[in-house]
Amino acid sequence: MYAMMLKIFFSPCSRVLFFLFLLEHSAVFCVEQKKQMKILMVVASFPKIHDICMLNQMTGLIDRGHDVHIYALSKGDFSHVQQDVITYDLINKTIFDKLPDSLDEYDIVIFQLGHKLFDIKKIHNFKGRVVVCLRGYDITGFLQENPHAYDDYFETCDLFMPVCESFKKLLEKTGCPLDKIIVHHSAIDCSKFTFKKRDLPQRGTINIVSAGRFVEKKGFVYAIRAIAQLVQEYPSIRYTIIGDGILKRKYKKLIKKLNVGNHIKIEGWHTHEEYIDILNRSHLFILPSVTAENNDQEGIPNVLKEAMAMGLLVVATDHSGNPELIEHGISGFLVSERNSSAISNTVEYLLSNPEKWSSIQLAAVNKVRQEFDKEKENDVLEAIFYSLLEQ
Repeated sequence: MYAMMLKIFFSPCSRVLFFLFLLEHSAVFCVEQKKQMKILMVVASFPKIHDICMLNQMTGLIDRGHDVHIYALSKGDFSHVQQDVITYDLINKTIFDKLPDSLDEYDIVIFQLGHKLFDIKKIHNFKGRVVVCLRGYDITGFLQENPHAYDDYFETCDLFMPVCESFKKLLEKTGCPLDKIIVHHSAIDCSKFTFKKRDLPQRGTINIVSAGRFVEKKGFVYAIRAIAQLVQEYPSIRYTIIGDGILKRKYKKLIKKLNVGNHIKIEGWHTHEEYIDILNRSHLFILPSVTAENNDQEGIPNVLKEAMAMGLLVVATDHSGNPELIEHGISGFLVSERNSSAISNTVEYLLSNPEKWSSIQLAAVNKVRQEFDKEKENDVLEAIFYSLLEQ
């Protein structure tokens, strides 16, 4: 049965039918899926405050009765820990040193980052299933630097899960067998990112926000220049960029050079709860992603999904998987990469046409709830894993 479901799932337009199939046959699944799976997730470091998509998979599988453990290649930041890490006691479920000699107790090993993949079947004589998640750098920048990095793994690994259709096409071009590829979205907790209708404030500040690592592919420099253009006509704009990284000093210098320090501020990482509060007080979200010089790209950034789920109007670039999330002019706006004027013009259009906000917000939140909610995606993930074990 699960093998049949996987074939259905290969077609992106069949995802909704797949969910209906799950619901219709829920009684059968309850009978067939009693077996608890023991799953090992391999991550670069743990805990990590901004890797929520991986955390959602861990907690979602635990909620479904499975025994999930983590193997971290390095220790993360213990001074800033998400509440779910504490609630689910994930630190005590994490291996920080070398793996045990035998991994026979595990059914599935999931590499959360393709560029951290190693031959666990050969090195540790693992007999179970190996799944590889492919996120932004894994299938773009890393492959440009290492064109044949995955060649041997196409035979030894059992399943590759790119996070968007755009990455699926790239993976096919590298030679991965089509029957070993399933697109699986990174998902968000829609119960936490609750929707609120937002209107253009008649008085007070217009709050615009961005979030992400301060690296080239995020493109924040173009948003800074766009906001610097806008504040001349809209002095009530306040733009907050949340994150950290190697370009932080460059951003601060640019803000000072453009003399917009009263309108643009940079903040470090926040806890999930703090970040949600910031979104709740905001009106627009900008993510000006670009293809970096080393070909590093985004998948479908979770920060866009979170903003859309809460009712913020989003302006993003026509980049990688973004068009799979945002329908231009309907649920958000897509502009060309490295184009500050396009960002500025789009934000100005939104500020000049507040009557259009409501329909855009509703289309956005419906899209996210239907296709990117963590409960639905974790149900699909569980079914995929059962099917993999059944083959």
